[in-house]
Amino acid sequence: MGKEKICNNVFEMIGNTPILRLNKIESYFNINNELYAKVEYLNPGGSIKDRMGVYLLERANEKGKINEDTIIVEPTSGNTGVGLALYGTKKGNKLIFTMPSKISIEKELLLKAYGAFVVRTPTEVKPDNPNSYYKVSEVIAKLIWKENKKLKYDEIEKLVNYVQTLVNSNKLNELKSILTQNIKPNIYAYIPNQYFNKYNPESHYNITAPELWNQFNGILDYIFVGAGTGGTITGISKYFKEKGNTKIIGIDPVGSVYNFVKKGMSFEKALKKAKSYFVEGIGEDIIPETIELDLIDDMIVVSDQESFSMTRFLAKREGILVGGSSGAALFGAIKYLKKREIKNKKIAIIFPDGGRNYLTKIFNDSWLIEKGFELDDEKILEVLK
Repeated sequence: MGKEKICNNVFEMIGNTPILRLNKIESYFNINNELYAKVEYLNPGGSIKDRMGVYLLERANEKGKINEDTIIVEPTSGNTGVGLALYGTKKGNKLIFTMPSKISIEKELLLKAYGAFVVRTPTEVKPDNPNSYYKVSEVIAKLIWKENKKLKYDEIEKLVNYVQTLVNSNKLNELKSILTQNIKPNIYAYIPNQYFNKYNPESHYNITAPELWNQFNGILDYIFVGAGTGGTITGISKYFKEKGNTKIIGIDPVGSVYNFVKKGMSFEKALKKAKSYFVEGIGEDIIPETIELDLIDDMIVVSDQESFSMTRFLAKREGILVGGSSGAALFGAIKYLKKREIKNKKIAIIFPDGGRNYLTKIFNDSWLIEKGFELDDEKILEVLK
């Protein structure tokens, strides 16, 4: 059988994702740099979040915060949920995820395929709103803690349906009432809380960054990374800054607060400029504890249209089907290099997930037309030539 590694479980399949030289992109946009993509959708769960999701729960298990009776509850855009589900399916944990309505139906169905329950919440609400996906996850955990026992499948289903009804009916007072109850946490529910869990950036510092370093023998001039929870970019940046002089550039969607705060604006003022956007997995309307903006050398802002056009172009030009955050990262990288007339450098770009999660959106002309997007991708990308 040769020297191919035989894995004994799905955890062993995580990581060691390949590097792809984007030769056709370099040629098309006349880029005098070497562009390389780290293709993270080749993780078993389909995204870079596999690394972090499993890592978070392994650390929680070591600390005695979870066991096989624990229900894992988490607010997610989908990919972190899959990473957590990989752990849960192997260890026997039930899972409940809260997800904003803007997230693709593919991601919801994917999580359900792993046996998870999903509660959908409104997208355009503030983080502290009882109906936000952050707060609804707390509601679910508190209701489980209140039961103070291992819940059976039908009991979990009943609880999930109850919470979904409260959300759909906009019963803010009832949700707020649950949130304000003084209920002591117990082993039967655990929120990893990727936005405030130190093991999020640590997972990328310990796993993703050394892998990237070894693949390039430490010779990289720039790394472009989308900023979502901030764990990936913070972990990678911390590691590379301890080892060398690689510049770390963050990708932020129009509507997110990161770029404003990075440039010195107060969070309160930045939040007033924040608005909803369609690209998934990057940007925020909060400043998580998992991001260290000081470790990011610069940020570049990319619109939904630019993200989607580049994503679609990648499939047709390089034959690589990725998600919108990958298109955003590539568009942002080229924009940054061109604007600053950077040449003869070695560039790595993180491609976080695959395009099959977005077939009904980014790769669906009818959806794009409905949302007012331009279908002529090359027309949009002309600004980079």
